Amino acid sequence: MTDTQPRAIPPEPTSLHEHAADNLRFIRETMESTGRFTELSGLGYLLIGVSAALAWLVSLLAPELELATWFAEFVIATVLGLWFTARKAAGAGTTLWNRSARKLLLAFSPPMAAGGLLTFVLYPTGNLALIQGIWLSLYGVSVMTGGLFSVSIIPVMGMTFMAAGAIALLWPDTTSWMMLLGFGGLHGLFGLLIWRRYGG
Repeated sequence: MTDTQPRAIPPEPTSLHEHAADNLRFIRETMESTGRFTELSGLGYLLIGVSAALAWLVSLLAPELELATWFAEFVIATVLGLWFTARKAAGAGTTLWNRSARKLLLAFSPPMAAGGLLTFVLYPTGNLALIQGIWLSLYGVSVMTGGLFSVSIIPVMGMTFMAAGAIALLWPDTTSWMMLLGFGGLHGLFGLLIWRRYGG
């Protein structure tokens, strides 16, 4: 008896390059989920330190604009940090939005949000020294916790900011100098170290 049923055509085997692409994608996703974000820019931190030192100088020359000056510096520092880190990440073939970067951002953000809330609450008191001590302390906490998902030198930087914040809170007369030492000096110092060890 003649078989009149058409024979099923076997599916074409998956090409080798498709297998390789799938394997590479799996390896990249696995590394991102368990790895660290190493693309923080040393050059970005260095420039943040320079801009913070200039902000400190402006606040010294125009004390009535001190709070506004540091708010402006926060915006400038954020732009510098994101821009240079994104550029470094692109050069390494990754982005600011991979899993490691998202984990870092998630750990970094809550203390920063708490600092913003406390600034809003304490601003009517006029106690700028207390506000700035809190900035230094909570920024240090943010850097330390976020740094757990980055290179090992970042949590160390966070601890030094926390120390500067503690000095400012315990001895308010030192607050202005701690602002310069922290946001200007420590950013510059650790920016140079990161640039030297991990690239710009």
